[in-house]
Amino acid sequence: MKYQGLPRRPGRRRTATAVSVLLLPLTLSSLAGCSDDGSTAAPPVASPAATASGARCVTDPPASEEGADATPAATGAYARESGDKAAPRKKSFRAKKRDVSAVLVSGSGQVSTRDSKISKRGSTTSVDASGNHGLNAAALARDGGRLALSGGKLITKGKGATAVFASGKDARATLSGNIIKTTGGSARGVSASYGGEVGLTYVEVDTAGAQAAPVAVGPGGGKVTVSGGTMTSAGCGSPGVQTAGDVSVKGTLFDLANSEAFTVESGGSLSLKDVRATAAAGGVVLRGEDTASFSMTGGSVQAADGDLFSVRQAVADIEVRGGAELKTKGGALLRVRDKGIATFTADNEKLKGDVLVSNGSATLDLTGSTRLDGAVAGASLTLDGRAKWSVAKDSWVKGLELNSGASVADSIDGNGYSVTYDRSSSPGLGGRTYRLNGGGTLRPA
Repeated sequence: MKYQGLPRRPGRRRTATAVSVLLLPLTLSSLAGCSDDGSTAAPPVASPAATASGARCVTDPPASEEGADATPAATGAYARESGDKAAPRKKSFRAKKRDVSAVLVSGSGQVSTRDSKISKRGSTTSVDASGNHGLNAAALARDGGRLALSGGKLITKGKGATAVFASGKDARATLSGNIIKTTGGSARGVSASYGGEVGLTYVEVDTAGAQAAPVAVGPGGGKVTVSGGTMTSAGCGSPGVQTAGDVSVKGTLFDLANSEAFTVESGGSLSLKDVRATAAAGGVVLRGEDTASFSMTGGSVQAADGDLFSVRQAVADIEVRGGAELKTKGGALLRVRDKGIATFTADNEKLKGDVLVSNGSATLDLTGSTRLDGAVAGASLTLDGRAKWSVAKDSWVKGLELNSGASVADSIDGNGYSVTYDRSSSPGLGGRTYRLNGGGTLRPA
């Protein structure tokens, strides 16, 4: 796939050095991460066994402790509850006390400012309240408040000190051309919850703490849209996006030094277009007891380690199209476990890696000129038209269906391996045994 370059951020020329850093191969042992208490320490290095088992440097699920949904009181060094206020350009907003935001907008209040600096020091008294409602965030739009930030910087130091948070119905924050840096554990870049919305245009986000995703949507749903910009994280368990709501991203670079690339929680959806992501501990995780969806058009996800797609419990819908590039140095293309249910659709894609179902179910629908190079264990497979499967080792499929005039001879390269199928789930095969192209057989179990 020929990747079209990202559009330049208007009004500010990024240096060649800054861009090249994002594209360098990951060197895990040389990177520093932050522990949950905000201290900096060398992070553990993810291994294939660790990431496959869900341990080490994989993002924890959102907190669900008793009372975590209770809305905490919030205070701000600069607060506005009603009216429209355009703050002066290049203004400085600061907060150092625990649980106090530098800027707080709520009710019918509206605040807009250009080229200002918003800084927050101090840790939260409740990581749950910070992750769910934005307590201790540098800039907090809450319960109808509107916040517009153009240019400028947002810097936070402290546990639970997310840079920008929109929480509650009609709460909105829009950012354009900003730079965000957070260094504490559980200090995300931007976040939304309970119907809040955040919009980013050419924003640079850099997080250093553990459990500190650059983009997050917490409980109660919410919406985040991202266009352009760069997102980097160094801490353990800090994927580029962690969402239980709706997130759409277009033309953005992600570099995740000690985490999976993206995590979609129960009820969440993530849509990517022309997004490029490199990650240390796997690609996309979809999990929880409800539905979770992921779609990708063009772009790339490259994992230094771990599975490209991991489904745990969730009823997951995965779509890949437009020549998206998917690569991992170790791990499966798709792994389903913990009673997960996965539907994987690929159109005109080149897929490499195994499809492994240990406890659950998976259905792969390959269309157009899609080619799968790998083994399949326990999944159902539909090959449509020109789609092909090149078998990488002995496999078994629950169901095998050939559509649009496809045939066993044209659609499957055996490469000397044996493939077994479930007779009742593959009625079109008639219970017969077939010789495969390149050697090997397809036969009923």
